[in-house]
Amino acid sequence: MRVLIAGGGTGGLATALALRKVGIEPLVLERAPAFTAIGAGLGLQANAMKALTYVGGDTYWRETSARIDIGEQRGLSADEEISSSSFEASARKYGEHYYCGHRADLLASLLGALPAACVRVGCRVVGLEQTPRDVRVQLETGEEIRGDLLVGADGLRSQVRSLLFGEQESRFTGVVVWRGLIPRASVADRYDGKLLSWLGPRRHVLLYPLRHAAHPQSVYSLSAFVPAGEVHRESWTASGDLADLHASLTGACPALHDLLACMESALITGIYFRDPLESWGSGRVVLLGDAAHPAPPSAGQGAGMALEDAVMLAACLDRAGPGREPAALREYAHRRGPRTVRMLESSRVNLLNSQPSDPVQVRARNGYYRGLRRLSPAGPPMAEWLLGHDPVGAALQSTAEFDRTLLVPANPLRRPESRRAFELWRTALTAENRAAGWTGERAGYADFLRRLRTTDAGTRVDVVSCDGVPAVRVGRTGEPGAPVVLHLHGGGYVLGSAELAAPLAARLAAAVGGWSLVPDYRLAPEHPYPAALDDALAAYRWLAARYPAAPVVVSGECAGGGLAISLAVALRDAGDRLPAGIHVVSPFCDLTVSDEYLNPDADLEPWLDRIFLIQLAACYIHDVEPAQPLVSPLRADLSGLPPLLIHVAAAEALSGSAQRLADRARAAGVPVTLTPVEDSVHSFVLFDFLPESDRAVAEFGSFVGRCWGETTARAAARGGDAPT
Repeated sequence: MRVLIAGGGTGGLATALALRKVGIEPLVLERAPAFTAIGAGLGLQANAMKALTYVGGDTYWRETSARIDIGEQRGLSADEEISSSSFEASARKYGEHYYCGHRADLLASLLGALPAACVRVGCRVVGLEQTPRDVRVQLETGEEIRGDLLVGADGLRSQVRSLLFGEQESRFTGVVVWRGLIPRASVADRYDGKLLSWLGPRRHVLLYPLRHAAHPQSVYSLSAFVPAGEVHRESWTASGDLADLHASLTGACPALHDLLACMESALITGIYFRDPLESWGSGRVVLLGDAAHPAPPSAGQGAGMALEDAVMLAACLDRAGPGREPAALREYAHRRGPRTVRMLESSRVNLLNSQPSDPVQVRARNGYYRGLRRLSPAGPPMAEWLLGHDPVGAALQSTAEFDRTLLVPANPLRRPESRRAFELWRTALTAENRAAGWTGERAGYADFLRRLRTTDAGTRVDVVSCDGVPAVRVGRTGEPGAPVVLHLHGGGYVLGSAELAAPLAARLAAAVGGWSLVPDYRLAPEHPYPAALDDALAAYRWLAARYPAAPVVVSGECAGGGLAISLAVALRDAGDRLPAGIHVVSPFCDLTVSDEYLNPDADLEPWLDRIFLIQLAACYIHDVEPAQPLVSPLRADLSGLPPLLIHVAAAEALSGSAQRLADRARAAGVPVTLTPVEDSVHSFVLFDFLPESDRAVAEFGSFVGRCWGETTARAAARGGDAPT
């Protein structure tokens, strides 16, 4: 079999090596007249290094590139440390170090492992034609070349993609990057072995070594990402006039200006990406690397994804055997699609987090990064799915084995209504929501809850201020002694609002024959701990002072459940009168996100999987120890708290922490009712079409009646009025 490969970049050359490894003849058609030292720096992390090593193209790369041991993030203007982490733990965990080098060195490493006959330069593909047996490409020179298959590995502006699907617009991020090289002799030793990011409003700068210190041409790469409107050029090309660059970084720290003074020229390029393609090919033609899934460079995985593609494509062709080539190409695209879509989302989020314009969001971003370091010292949560991926093992899996490890799990629930709820959670956020970071996720979550809304149009919702904390009041409020539910909404401390929680609050109020108050507590990461707790305390104390005769119970789902426990602990410690009872649903009460208290299948959750939980927790904790009792009330002294009702889906990620909460509360002498629900989803009370939702609300009503009856009986036994 002969496979034509359009494009002699990382993906094209790696594909040629991978095909030769399984006995398939490749021919790389590179449009440039020669391989030259174009481009600048790139990094290969553990997943990419495993693929590069497997195809046999790593020798020269390892001899020339620089190993990165530390990742450091600093403020652009003051040069203060935001976060720092060692890559040693990551290397031990994932089996490979992180290497940065020059693109020319990576191409030389790949070319050095290929026979010269496998590569032709000066071959610009301008046309293609398929038959049932082969594919034919036309070169700009008029020559026609035939092969059994064609792989389009020709980058963001792929000619093969255009020939297959027509011209398609890429999406511009509004950001351009200046890329330049600095001789190692001009760079201070303190930067050696580091990937350093200076982060500021609407701009950021990266610095890292491209070759190891002993290399005679050792250099550093400096990349400055700035708003496109600040670059006054008719075109973005190589430039020796760096006036715009210096103007964009006027407010940067002196250390950075010292580095900029050492740059003589830079390449200016816009940052583009494309939305995921519905199809990666047709018949005997398929796309690979940036031709199939171009992403912003902000995750450092462009080369890595192309290397993974190459390994997977060769394995699929080898497994399929002769005569089944088109099916093998479809299998390759099927296997690689979900991972590359997730990579695109991560890249867009990283770019967004590096470019916030609002000072509040800058502080939120910095705090979030510090929180991540506390929770995940071996690297951010994305490392779990990104760097822990074994591209060789995934490529060699059978179809059945691979399908069992898909990033998007199959729906495991049995009942039609529970399967519906599972799918609603899984699709709650769009790709655009996720790519926009927490602000996009917040908007998407709001849209999701509004689609679920079935509150009776006659339900009264009033906006009130609880000593400065905004809240909504839902339900019947005419009787001074009517029961009151202080409901704390969910959303991982980052998402949600009082207004969005009104439908559930109305149902809870009806169940107790009273009304609900829902505080609109401040959200992280803009307002980290203890902002949410402070607001919940203020709302409770306002309620207790304004309605002294009303029985009060506290309820919460997800983060609201954890906050309800923290509230009760804080009230007890302050000597305040406690609520009559506490009701929590799917409580997020362990912000250490310890595997000990997570469901073993947490990664298969359609909504709150382990990575999302870590990200949400990092948004909330910032600089505090996550095991503190009021941050993670699962770890608090629970003695003296009022009766506790816990609802949780038996198979959700948080079921283990809910069980542990019940055990610790019982051991502390707290009356506890734990109701695990089979075949259901996280925070199932939000879905009023689920029978268990109605049962839980009814059980809540009975629970409040018992709590208030017991409180009244104890007060009567003491000869006094019922405490409020």
